[in-house]
Amino acid sequence: MADSPITQRQLIGNLPSYLERRPLTKKQQEFVQQVEEEQDPGGILRSRFKRPAMSMPTPPAPTPAPAGLMATPQAQEPNEESSMIDMDSIKSYLGNLFSPSAVSPTAIEEPVTRTQVRTSPHPEPEPDGGVAAEPSFDDALIHTIKYYEGAPILKARKPVKGDPYTIGYGRTRDLEGKPITKDTRITEEQADQMLREDLDTRLKEIKKAYPNFDTYPTDLQLQLTQSYYRGTLTPKASPKTRKLINKGKFQEAAKEFLNNEEYKNAKKLGRPGIIERMDDVAQALKNMGDDPVQVAKRSTGGRMASNPNPYEPKAI
Repeated sequence: MADSPITQRQLIGNLPSYLERRPLTKKQQEFVQQVEEEQDPGGILRSRFKRPAMSMPTPPAPTPAPAGLMATPQAQEPNEESSMIDMDSIKSYLGNLFSPSAVSPTAIEEPVTRTQVRTSPHPEPEPDGGVAAEPSFDDALIHTIKYYEGAPILKARKPVKGDPYTIGYGRTRDLEGKPITKDTRITEEQADQMLREDLDTRLKEIKKAYPNFDTYPTDLQLQLTQSYYRGTLTPKASPKTRKLINKGKFQEAAKEFLNNEEYKNAKKLGRPGIIERMDDVAQALKNMGDDPVQVAKRSTGGRMASNPNPYEPKAI
C-alpha cells in the first residue's frame, strides 16, 4: 500500500524520523527552505551546523603478488556510515533554529535616570492588598513625605505648642500664599496638591544647595528631600552638615547631623517622631562611606580621569 502524502505540519513535527525513512519531495524541500529563511535570515545559524567536506583518503598501493601466484581481487564493502544522515546534528540544528533564545538579541541595560521608575522605601500597598507597583521618582518622594508626616491635617491646628497653624502635610500657607488661620479647612485632594507644589519648589532649592544631588543613590535623595522638606537640612538650619555632604565626607556628616538639640530633646519637646526620621537620614549618609574613589565616582556619575601614576584617581 502506497504511503499517504505527508502534510506540512507533519513534516515540521516529524522531520528527523521522516528523513530516516525517505527523501523529501521538491515541494517539501522548498517549504523547509522557506521556514529556515524566516527563522534564520542569512543562514547564520545554519552555517554553524554544516559539515565540512570530507576528502577521500588515498588508498594504499597494492602489494605486488609473489611470482607464480594470481591475487584474487576482493570487493570493497560499502561504507554505510558515509551514506547515513547525521541525525544528531539535524536535531541539534532544529533545536537551535526554533529556540527563541537562539536569535533573541541580548538586552542592554540602560542607566537609571530621574525619569525612570524607582522604588520608595515606604511604598503604599495597592487597594486590593497586593504588592505595590514601583512608583516614579516623584511619586516615591510623595510616599516618603506622607510616611513621615502622617495623615494630612484637614482642619488647621498647631502640631506643637508654639508652632504656627498648619494644614495638609506641614504647610503653613494656603494655595494663595496667605498664612493659615484657625478656621482653615481643606480636602485630601487639596493637601496632595499643596504637597506636590511644595516638593517642586523644594527640589529646585535642594539641587542648588547640594550640587551632586542627582548622582546620589535613590535612598539618599529621598532622605535628603524629606529632611529638607521639614526644614532640617536647609543651608540655614544645618550649614556644617551641608558642607560635609558636599565634600563627600558622609560619615562625618551623619555624626554632625545628629549633633542636634532638637534630636537630643525630641521627647521632651513633644516631637518623638523626628527621632526615626533623623536616624534614617544619618543611616543613608553612613551607607555612602568615605572611600575617595567611590566618592569620586558618585560625584561624577561614574566618570573617572585616567591616571597612569600610582596615586588616587581624581574626579573630572
